[in-house]
Amino acid sequence: MRSNRWLLLTCLLPLAACSSTPSSADTAPTTPKPEVAGLGSHCHGDTLTALSGQMASQEVIDRAVRDAGARTLRVVKPGMAVTMDYREDRVTVRVDEQNKIISASCG
Repeated sequence: MRSNRWLLLTCLLPLAACSSTPSSADTAPTTPKPEVAGLGSHCHGDTLTALSGQMASQEVIDRAVRDAGARTLRVVKPGMAVTMDYREDRVTVRVDEQNKIISASCG
């Protein structure tokens, strides 16, 4: 009988160590991030159609992000793994092996 108690204790003790109560930081309401001056929170794709065929230089990319009103950018190269999440504040630019822009879109 005594060995059963030790067995039970050794099984339950690690489980008790893994449990936790939420901290006040986990339960506190979050405040929205402030807007960056001059930039909106949504990408406007109508400005991105003119990028196809251009070389993806830093100046072209910076202008695309600024003109679209986006906050972030990702450049997708051939064979590159990317997430399928949609972000309304991001410009996605797809390029070929020579760094020429194939397409640009929001998300």
